Amino acid sequence: MANRIHNKGIFVQEENYAAEAGIYPGMLLALDSDDKVEIHDDEGGTLGDQTMFAMEDYLQGETVDDVYTIAEIVMVIIPNVGSVVNALIEDGQDISIGDKLISAGNGKLKVSTDIESGESLGKVVGIAMEDRDLTGSDSDDTISAVRIV
Repeated sequence: MANRIHNKGIFVQEENYAAEAGIYPGMLLALDSDDKVEIHDDEGGTLGDQTMFAMEDYLQGETVDDVYTIAEIVMVIIPNVGSVVNALIEDGQDISIGDKLISAGNGKLKVSTDIESGESLGKVVGIAMEDRDLTGSDSDDTISAVRIV
């Protein structure tokens, strides 16, 4: 498993207060009306002006396994297009390199196309850079490399 969220590329790093508990490094985030970060909960939905992920709070000695609590300062990465981040992937996904990924509505990413119809299910966040077969998984913390689009 990756030991940090930033993989490669250019990014902006910010700090925002957590609007809710349960934010893990690698989760896709959104800003609320108070400029606090929350888990992106709009499955396949738009991302606002920028794509944001929670990252590990390395300044406090935290790792990708450490959860943020409500009102805690969250380290946020805003990657440029073409940058690669290690993002959390939804359980049950069978991802191949090159697959387009969207928000799963729970801070994680999932494949963007419906298996039966082949139709896109939403706004693409990034492209999978690794194969991941999580169809038999019940893990909540699978991180995988994703190139931001």
